[in-house]
Amino acid sequence: MSAFRGLLWKDFKTSKIWFYGWIAIILFIYVLGLILGRVTGEPTVVVVFVIMLGIFHLAAMPVIIFSMLRVEGKTQLWLHSPQSGFKLIAPKLIIAFIYSTLSFLLVDILGVIGLSSLPDDANFFAYWPIKEGIIFNLGITAAAINFSIWVFFFWTFYHALGKFPAIKNIRWLFILGFIIIYQSITAMMMSFGWVQDLFDAWTIDVPAGFAFTVGQGNADAGFYSEIIPFPILPFAFEGLVMITLFITSCWLLDRKVEV
Repeated sequence: MSAFRGLLWKDFKTSKIWFYGWIAIILFIYVLGLILGRVTGEPTVVVVFVIMLGIFHLAAMPVIIFSMLRVEGKTQLWLHSPQSGFKLIAPKLIIAFIYSTLSFLLVDILGVIGLSSLPDDANFFAYWPIKEGIIFNLGITAAAINFSIWVFFFWTFYHALGKFPAIKNIRWLFILGFIIIYQSITAMMMSFGWVQDLFDAWTIDVPAGFAFTVGQGNADAGFYSEIIPFPILPFAFEGLVMITLFITSCWLLDRKVEV
């Protein structure tokens, strides 16, 4: 077995309990939505719960990754590992992505079941929102990967600072300072007119957004019929930032950070 496959298997064994727990939470919340819909006499409530579960996937992948990093921090295996930073980090991202994709697929199946079980007069959606659902899934997954890369970076950056005794107890201030500087630079760049014009030059048409409401005796959800131009370049820029952060995290880990 190659070292990379071995690391994948190790990360699977150390994180599977989190995945099983997350699946249990999904099923519990879904059943809770069914019960609430039955009690209130509004069966569409369960679909709202399914949508909320989809939104919760913003945190599922970063939380699983952070849990695996905590295990590494307690065992200190990385400190003496001969493997490169990439081989140590990439398996965790792959495992978390697989877990997130599988749980998202479960949520999609529950959503289809929920929509199929609605009475004809519910009219929760005027049509099967397949295209919008795919966009929703991809958007949530992309954001979750973004957050996961930031988790990797801040974890390695935090522990890399631990090698300097003078600042070891105030490392969190450097994390906070990095966030403030990054946000300030981003805000300054977006204030330039030529940057805005550049970002607006490449767009795709997407639904204006998604909304759902829950009130006493009623629930409703749907995608706005309005189609708006959506800029692509900001996401390309964010992708470049993610690649840079991932490479930096691998480099810091290659320096044998003390965890």
